[in-house]
Order: sequence, then structure tokens, then C-alpha cells
Amino acid sequence: MTSSIRTSMGLALTALQGANAFFRINCATVQSGRIDPLVNPGTLAAHSHTILGGSNIGVNATYQSLLDSDCSSCEVQADKSAYWSPTLYYEYPNGSFIETAHGGGVVYYLGRGPGQNDTVPFPPGFMVLSGDKAARSYDNATFTYGTADYPGRPVADRISFACLDGLYQPEQPYMYKTDCQDGMRAQVHFQSCWNGKDLYKPDNSHVAYQSRIDDGICPPTHSVQVPHIFLEINYQVNDIPGKTPDGRFVFSQGDPTGYGFHADFQNGWEMDIQTYAVKNCLNTVDFGQISACPPLQAVDTSAYGVNCPQRPRPIDEPVDGLLAKLPGCIKITPGPAAAPAASMTCPKDVIPSKIIATKDTTATPTQSVAPGQPFGGEYQIYLGCFNDTAGQTRALNAYSEANYVNMTVEYCMGICHDRGYRLSGVEYAQECHCDNVLNPTAVGGQLGCNWNCGRTMVESLGYRQNCGGYSLIDLYNNTDPAFVANGSETANGGLPVPYTPLAPFADNYVGCFTDLDPRTLSSNNTQSDDMTVEVCAAFCAGGPGYRYYGVEYGSQCYCGNAFAAVAQLLNTTSSPTNDSACSIRCAGSNPELCGGANALSVYNVTDFVVPAPKPSVGKYRSQGCLTDPPNNVGRSLIGPSIDSPNMTNELCIKYCLGQEMHYAAIEYSTQCFCGNAVNSAGGAQSISCPVSNLMTCPGNTKELCGGPNLMNLFYSSTL
Repeated sequence: MTSSIRTSMGLALTALQGANAFFRINCATVQSGRIDPLVNPGTLAAHSHTILGGSNIGVNATYQSLLDSDCSSCEVQADKSAYWSPTLYYEYPNGSFIETAHGGGVVYYLGRGPGQNDTVPFPPGFMVLSGDKAARSYDNATFTYGTADYPGRPVADRISFACLDGLYQPEQPYMYKTDCQDGMRAQVHFQSCWNGKDLYKPDNSHVAYQSRIDDGICPPTHSVQVPHIFLEINYQVNDIPGKTPDGRFVFSQGDPTGYGFHADFQNGWEMDIQTYAVKNCLNTVDFGQISACPPLQAVDTSAYGVNCPQRPRPIDEPVDGLLAKLPGCIKITPGPAAAPAASMTCPKDVIPSKIIATKDTTATPTQSVAPGQPFGGEYQIYLGCFNDTAGQTRALNAYSEANYVNMTVEYCMGICHDRGYRLSGVEYAQECHCDNVLNPTAVGGQLGCNWNCGRTMVESLGYRQNCGGYSLIDLYNNTDPAFVANGSETANGGLPVPYTPLAPFADNYVGCFTDLDPRTLSSNNTQSDDMTVEVCAAFCAGGPGYRYYGVEYGSQCYCGNAFAAVAQLLNTTSSPTNDSACSIRCAGSNPELCGGANALSVYNVTDFVVPAPKPSVGKYRSQGCLTDPPNNVGRSLIGPSIDSPNMTNELCIKYCLGQEMHYAAIEYSTQCFCGNAVNSAGGAQSISCPVSNLMTCPGNTKELCGGPNLMNLFYSSTL
């Protein structure tokens, strides 16, 4: 059976890759919980789902309520449909569960087979489910409709999984591998043959698959062809905290195999746009480009996840975080027999007492203005949407700040006005930038300034505004006479303010680093409206022997002795032309750069002296350094361990000696590990100590205490 599975899945992959005409829509998560208006309308679903699409999704969702959604978490805002699939959990060896994160999904709309030119749009009210939640093994007996010219194939091939680890592997209809560097992708093909009359039937008999599932002909009983939907969900299976070989992944309906993966679709499209796209774009757009389909392009946004964030759950129960049981207390059924009908086995005291009514909304209007028109004030003129990526600095460089909650166009205008700047600009939904001269690398007339301003705007003001976009900035010019004198831009009481060139980086500049979670430098930090590189250097000089200091967002300062493992150097030289990410000017010094958004400008502490590794501590001799095994398969030493904010070489060795362990090792500056053997089976390697990657001990800054995934190793043959 294995060979037949591999062959059929290979056909599915080849067929999909061979069809270049389609359009593809990216979607973020909009809702999660035991919601399923197809299978369980008006009540609790048996298991949890993760949902993409229209914000009005709930247990009573209808075509009209979805169409009236305030927003869609899919990039094409005319698509307020709902797409949902079972939530994936990781089960720890102790029986607890944690949700496996995913970043949304990708929905492909394709015209397939000899009838593709006759494809009709999904009608209002159309709903469909694909897959079998009870399946726990591969069904090689049930085939699609077919003929001699268009043979059928196993219906089970509608489901497939791909492990994204950089190596080609044939896709399979089950979770064949869950150790995947870039995630595990679950995939489902929907039925694209319709009987032409029923919008939905609980047994899904109103629809059928094409003969090849993703291609071929429709059966005579279902001769009306609708768009073929192919849904991809990427699960971050390698981001599970504390993941061990003894744990396992399980879908929310109790399926640890993946054979029972399934997905639902409820139409919420604006019919005029869907009709145009199906007729004119489904079979003509190459490689899924939304930009090649004008009506879709007009309502496309890269800010779908920002503009339409996940809604509060309407079911009063937790479905994420660490859980003692699967939602609904679903039992795990590994098969191979089909799972019995799921039932809620939770005792009454943990069953949600009520369903919180979904607050149906209507689309919120967005304020818009054409370039050259006033907006936000008597003298404020909209200049347009400008790029903000070219060159070494931002379009506006004099001052900037971020406020994700309360940012509006007027708020930013006020910030810039109060500081004496005539130009203001909003970007990334939350950033405000000010200056008196526009960087000449910024060019107007761009598309994509459609990220909605601060998170609370709709609730407090009742409308939306646009605050730039991804590397795009909405610019405004304050033409108030107080800011213009004799034709020259002025500020601060009428004094001329020319464009100030950047100051050169100091010799101790290291470079521009990504600064996500965890922070690149995490030992200490401060923030100041008067921040400069020198202010940050002085702050970190007061710490216990810090090796690095860095500035970010124009006003933030961070100190530390080593970089976080996730930090990446964004440039290879100290030239500003390679530091486009670190491009915000310091709040207290116009000529200096102080990092950027999630980007840290890092400097060496010039008088820092790197300690030399200790050759021995008591009877324990240094063995150099030891790397941790790759791929999170465990530690290099797997005996007793402690973590102390006062860690030193002596403290760790004393602890391991007391545990009667021959090896002692310190890592991440505060962690101590012991053992009687090195876990070499996991791939740990002994190396000479790269001092540049080691951290000083918090209990004694003249000693080294390992680094990220790197241990200072000591050994004693006698105890």
C-alpha cells in the first residue's frame, strides 16, 4: 500500500505544480475555538478549529453575516469567507497539551480540467467540508468518479502533508514527519463539482471531487463546476517549548495520524468581485499574482493580519496555552479503525456554560484623501504614499516614535508640530516620523499604504485611517505660515532647520542586528527622549562589566555580554549604506542613528577586557568548550542542573562535585549542567572556546560562563 500512496501523492503534486493559472490569497487567523457553523450550527462544536477570513465568524454565521464583517483576515478584503481546520496540539509525555502555532494559511483558487472555462462562482450561502475527521488510515478502496479517458483516484488523496526541512520528500496523506525546520504543511483539496441546486447538505452530497481530485472531469450528477480550492496550513512543529521524542502531535478531534485532517469553507465573497475574478482571472493569472487581476488588486492589502487581528473567542473555554485535556475532553483514537463519533466527555463543571454571542459588525469606512488635498487640519496637505526603503536612512529622519495602540494621522501631526517639524509621516500602522526635508531617495505615487492606524481607532472613532504600509509611508506637509518664512522651511520659532547629514559611525560600531524575542542584548536596558549613542554608552558603562551596548527605535538602550542566538547581523560593514534597517535618528541627536524597528545598532564597550577561560578550578580541569546537540535533541550533559543569577565557575563545580559528577559545564551565563558522560550521540562537539561568543559570569564578571548553546566544560577523573 505504501508504494501506491506515494505514487498517487506524487501525481497530485505534479498536477498542482503544472497549472500556472490561478490566484492565491494569504490569510491570517481571525478566530479559534469550538466553532463549526456547518456541522454544529448554533451550538458547541465537538472539537476546536482555527479559522481564517471574515471577522463575523461564529456558531451562527451566515453568508450575510460574513459579508457584513468589519474586516477579513485574508489579504483580498472582498473575500470575507471563512476557512477553518482542526487545531493542532502537541501532547507532552505527561499527558498535557499545547497548541501548535501557525501563521495562517494560503488559499489557492484554480480552474481545472476540460470544463475550467465554464467554472461558475460560489453562490451566496454555499458551504462545503472536505476530508473525514474520523479517518485514521489510508482508504485505497473509495475512488472518485472516472472514465477510461479520465480515470478516478483514491478520495483519500484529497489530504496531504509536506515536511518543510529543505529536503525534497514525497508528500504523504498522513503526518509522516513532524521534525521540520520550516514547519509541517497540511494541505487539503476541496470538491469542485456541484449539483447546481443545494447550497449545503450535512453529508456533503451536494458536491463531488473531479476525477483526479485537483483536475479532470465532474460526474454527470454534479455537472456544475465551481472554483477548485486548495488550502495550505503551515504548522510550526519545531517551535514547541520542551519538545521531546516521547511527545506527539495530535489534531483536536483526537487524531494523532493526520489521516483525519479536514477543512471547511463558507462563502462570504462580495459576489461582483468573485464573479469577475472567476471569469477573468481564474484561468489566466500566472503563478497566483493578485496584481494581475485588477478587481482583486484594488482590494488587496499586505496588512491583513494587522488590520484584522484575531477576535475574542465566543466560546468560554481555553483552547491555547498549556491544557490538561483537549478542548471538549476529546479522547485520542490512533486507529487504524475509524474513530467513533466524538462526544464531549468533560464533567459538567468544566463544560462552558454559555456561548458568547458573536458581535456582528458591518464594514467600517476608511478615511481617504487624494495627494494635494487637505487632511487632518486646516494647513495639513497629503503628499501621497512614498517608498521608505531606498538609501541609508528613512524618508523622514529628524524624529520618530511608535504607538501601536493610539497612532492616528492627527496624533502624528501633533507630535511633529510640537517639535517644530513641518513634515509628518505614518508607517507600519504604528510609527510616526518627522522632518523638515524629505530624503531625496523617497519617491511618491506608490501603492500599498493601506495599513490601518492604531488598534483602538475603530472602537474610539468609528472609522479607519491608513498609516502607511510595509516600507511605505503616508506623508503630510504642514503649510501653516508659522512653519514657512520667505519660502524656506522653518521650525522652532521660525529658525531655519536644514536637512542634517548623518554623523559617521564610531570606530567601535559592530553593526545592525535583528532584535526580536529574545532580545539581542538582554542584561539591562533604559529608554530616554534624549537618547544618543553616548547616553547609552554611559548607561551601560555603569553595569557589571558589559561588553556591548546598543540603541533602537531612536530612544531605547540595551546592554549585554553576548548576543541572543536568534540575532542576525543585517550588514557586513560599518557603512550606513548597508544599514537601511537601523535608520531611525537618535531622539537626542539629529545626526546620529539609533537603530530601527526591531533593529539594534550595536557597539563594543571600548575598555572591556575579555576574561581568559580558567584552566582549572580545584581538581576540575578545563576541557575547552562543548556545543549543545543540534536540532533541540537534548543537552550535552544530561545529569543534574541548576540555574543561578549569581553563577560562577566555582559555584557550578561545587554543585557538580556534590552530585558526584565528573563533568561540570556552564552555559548562557547562569546555567550549570553536570554529568558522568558527554551526550555525544546527540551530536555535541568539543571545540576550542570562541571567546567572542562567551558570556561573563553574573557572580564574577572576570570569569566566563559559556554562551548560547555553548558550554565551558570542566572534568575531574577523581571525586
